[in-house]
Amino acid sequence: MKKRSVSGSQTVIWSGATSRSCILHLPLVLTLLLGLPVLASAHVKWFVREDSEQLVQVSQFSFAEPWVQTWVGIILVCVTMALLMERYLPGPPEKLVTFAQDRRQQAVHLFQGLVGLALLLTAVKGAILAPHLSEESLFGLLLRFAQGGIGVLFIANKAVRLGAVLMVVLFLASTGLFGFITSLEYFNFLGIALFLLLQSAPGDRVRSYALPVMRIHTGIALGVLAWTEKLIDPNLAARFLEKNQINFMKALGEQIFTDRVFILCAGCTELIFAIIFTLGLITRINTLALAGFLVSSNLYFFLVGKTDEAFLELSGHLPLIAVAILLILYGGGSRLCLTNLFFHKAQREPALLVNNDGEPADKG
Repeated sequence: MKKRSVSGSQTVIWSGATSRSCILHLPLVLTLLLGLPVLASAHVKWFVREDSEQLVQVSQFSFAEPWVQTWVGIILVCVTMALLMERYLPGPPEKLVTFAQDRRQQAVHLFQGLVGLALLLTAVKGAILAPHLSEESLFGLLLRFAQGGIGVLFIANKAVRLGAVLMVVLFLASTGLFGFITSLEYFNFLGIALFLLLQSAPGDRVRSYALPVMRIHTGIALGVLAWTEKLIDPNLAARFLEKNQINFMKALGEQIFTDRVFILCAGCTELIFAIIFTLGLITRINTLALAGFLVSSNLYFFLVGKTDEAFLELSGHLPLIAVAILLILYGGGSRLCLTNLFFHKAQREPALLVNNDGEPADKG
């Protein structure tokens, strides 16, 4: 028996054979977790403008679709596996702990430098926080000037806390300009500012929240991007795929692995990263996987000769790269984790504590 589902202007017919085909291809779906770096890590709005390009008309996703149901199951399985791995995997290698502890100050300075460079480059290119967020008014010019100044402070390692406060103000001002949802797409900038404020605050207890706060803000940003650019409305991502033929899964069956299915897979993969970050599970492993996606995305643009897009992607991802460095070295912190609800989580991570003078502070 066939079931007819109407979505938008398109009519999709799902039959028992189609459902069985999706189930049979479940192992192939799992391989997408390692094979979707370009679309999953690309900020589609950087390359496709909603107001200037004719969008491809693609129907929205429905929970009634077998592919959507399959991915809901995969997400639940991945989160469950992450929870078990967080519970039973051993802590980080002793050499990594020692290396991270001995280089706390240098790690924070590198983090500040990468974030500052991203802010400065974006301001010079006439945008606020992200390459596609431009405002031509006098207010926009003032925000770009302030953003460039914040970048200089971070790079020079001068008045970093002042720069962090100004970054919070910049984020709030950009929220007023571009809207709440758009600001959530770049919630990681607010997390970075709060991290810089918390990690140099007096009191070890306050400092212990610095990494978890930044981790959660990064997870929220990735999750919102997955929804807004891919899962809620796949048209932008479809236009991106039309311009960049990266749907390698078509080779396994063009009728099954359409661009629409590829977008769903990419969005759900990004959502898995987001959920695991937000819950505070296997942060290092999750960060390494995300870093691999970011590197692969940049390599793709370089290999196909799209150097402008490659440098745009690289400069835009510098804040994420900076966050990834700290999360790999120091983990996501023992605060604000899902595991704390079920069992006591021992301190398994090197502490990242810096005192008010910018020097490492040992945890007492």
